Amino acid sequence: MDLAIGLCDNPDLALISGYRRLEDIVRKRTNLEDVSGVKLFSQAFHGNEPLLHWPNILDAESKGRVSLFTGAYMAYRNNRVHRESDTNLNDAVKEFLLINQLFILEREAVEVAKV
Repeated sequence: MDLAIGLCDNPDLALISGYRRLEDIVRKRTNLEDVSGVKLFSQAFHGNEPLLHWPNILDAESKGRVSLFTGAYMAYRNNRVHRESDTNLNDAVKEFLLINQLFILEREAVEVAKV
């Protein structure tokens, strides 16, 4: 909520903070302390031994969700942290909603049971 409140005043800060907060949550849940961005989400959700997963969905849907995380970071976050942004408020709101959806998907993911 704090990021949504600050979106109009400083969209770039709100968006960057959202990306960082999402990474921090996934790092904490997975103990993947030394990775970030696309690599973090790939290791957390993808591969032969993911650390987090979404139960009761098809493999293709799971891969699609992982692609949402990695795609959002490649398409939006990377550019935002490496260059000054001139994002207008309409585009910032759309990007904010995308980040919000990633938070929802992260919250729905559960830890993979160790056998």
